[in-house]
Amino acid sequence: MKKFIVNTAILTPKMEPKACAANASSMLENAGITDVRLISCYCRSSEARVIFVAEAENREKVLESLNRINVPVASIMEAEEVKSEM
Repeated sequence: MKKFIVNTAILTPKMEPKACAANASSMLENAGITDVRLISCYCRSSEARVIFVAEAENREKVLESLNRINVPVASIMEAEEVKSEM
């Protein structure tokens, strides 16, 4: 599975960023989506946005899955985690 950084577009006023971040995994599960996994979520309340770190086969799967649960997407970037040695 590849890792992706997902930036949402500005959320609608009825979609609170913290609630979106907290509930997105269960929303994917409730929609029957099993090929995309959210690893972590970060909330940017002042900008009404959420950032997700997701695992999936490809970018298109991530976009399709978030569209199915009505989360607006601004960008999706494939990323590789690099662990620093301290």
